[in-house]
Amino acid sequence: MKELAVSNKQLASIQEALVQSEKLASMGQLAAGVAHEINNPLGVVLMYAHLLLDQFSKNPQLQEDLRMIVDQTERCRKIVAGLLNFARQNRVVYQPTDVRSLVDCSLRSVSLPENVTVEVLHEGNDSIAELDGNQVTQILVNLIDNAFAAMPQGGQLTIEIHGDSENVRFIVTDTGIGIPKANLSKIFEPFFTTKPLGKGTGLGLAVTYGIVQMHRGDIQVKSNADPQAGPTGSVFTVTLPRKGPSD
Repeated sequence: MKELAVSNKQLASIQEALVQSEKLASMGQLAAGVAHEINNPLGVVLMYAHLLLDQFSKNPQLQEDLRMIVDQTERCRKIVAGLLNFARQNRVVYQPTDVRSLVDCSLRSVSLPENVTVEVLHEGNDSIAELDGNQVTQILVNLIDNAFAAMPQGGQLTIEIHGDSENVRFIVTDTGIGIPKANLSKIFEPFFTTKPLGKGTGLGLAVTYGIVQMHRGDIQVKSNADPQAGPTGSVFTVTLPRKGPSD
């Protein structure tokens, strides 16, 4: 009975991964098909909204409404840009890469809040892995951005790099507000976000999941959003094969 339960759990995990992969593949196809059609009219709306902002600079009520149009149009453009980025990332370029340099580059690519401290820990001497450096950097940037967003009152971000002969592992830990249990199963779905309107597209973790899958890797998350259950915060663990495919 125990072996059957383990097999059923593994099967459910595989089915969930297949469903997620199908969602991401559909998202890429959608992006490739409609991005340019959407970008053109969005550009026109944005241009005329800015012209109207200049024309009615002395009308506070219209200014407020026009800024809303500008903000929401920019949000649409970010969504399209995120879709395009994912659609283009359908091929992994494996190269020997220093994983420590990827973490350093990722931290330089984001704005560090004044009330957040960052610690980077590296275990082991072998820091070289066959990865797509640009794509793995995007994984780390997305996780770091989300960690900062989860700590509006400040906190600690810890990035650990572990590895053995088979895999390299990035562990990103924050002391933020945590992710409610009800949302944990949704966080990798395209367009799912808990950020305020206009602050997030819901594509960061979906793209992260897609890149991890293309690297034949795995991403896991543990989180606590209930202060009564212990310290709040989240831990994302990304495991990637150290060597690229042999074929």
